[in-house]
Amino acid sequence: MLSASVLSGRLQSLVLDLPDVSTLQHMDVDRGQNHATPITAMEYGLLLDEQKISLSAHVGQSIRLKFLGQRTCGNCHASVNKLEGGGYCKNCFFSLARCDRCFVSPERCHFAQGTCREPQWGESYCMQPHVVYLANSSGPKVGITREDRSFYRWLSQGAVQGMVIAHAKTRRDAGLLEVAIKSKVSDKTNWRRMVSMQPQNLDLLQLARQLQNAIELPEGTQWVSEMTGHDLAYPIQSHAPAQRLAISETHPELLDNLHGIKGQYLLLSQGAFNVAAHVGMTVEVEFAPALEAAKLNTSDQLDLFS
Repeated sequence: MLSASVLSGRLQSLVLDLPDVSTLQHMDVDRGQNHATPITAMEYGLLLDEQKISLSAHVGQSIRLKFLGQRTCGNCHASVNKLEGGGYCKNCFFSLARCDRCFVSPERCHFAQGTCREPQWGESYCMQPHVVYLANSSGPKVGITREDRSFYRWLSQGAVQGMVIAHAKTRRDAGLLEVAIKSKVSDKTNWRRMVSMQPQNLDLLQLARQLQNAIELPEGTQWVSEMTGHDLAYPIQSHAPAQRLAISETHPELLDNLHGIKGQYLLLSQGAFNVAAHVGMTVEVEFAPALEAAKLNTSDQLDLFS
């Protein structure tokens, strides 16, 4: 992984390396006490085109992000003036299955009706086993992910606790159970609380048992009989103020000290920068020794809040 001080390229979502989860200790289910060894985001990587920069190594330093004026679709690679969600151009956004409404709301899956935008992709992704989980990012939340992606999903969301509570045959099956649980547990993360503080630990096992007693399982799903809880940790020296920082044509440059990384956010002295919200933008990134607080131009940074 590169650790050069100045690099440029098309920005992509943060990636992370995980520890060997087979070595983790598990929750003592019988006693209901959490003895899990923390799962640590061992290495965060910032992707610029094919270049992977070590971010964790630069926590404690200053970071400069500069928008170079180009936006590129992550699928067709066309240069466009505006990108839709996920870093795709308008044409790709309305043709890719991963951008369809049913991907965000999987209970609306229409694969069985033969109207999937990309049937082959849907078969390989959505028609595979999924899990339903509880997590604690800014408080309790419910979510779904593919069966082999739970740890990565929790760390990408900035969760400090996670527990798989049910298995599902397909993404739609998992989505139907998630909808039932959403009447009792939110499926949203309060990003302001997530970036600005460490949430209080929750008894996810107790919450899961309450849900098992209250929720009728949809077809294609089953509860996990012995649930395992995990704690999650991040490379953080200190949390950030609950302000969103951004770069754009109007304000193309951001300079601040990097105090940590959590989920898809860079935790900076004057706010949090959401990397995922800038995917597809060509940027220049530079690292340098940390700046003294007096040298940070607060008036310029305030203009970047959105």
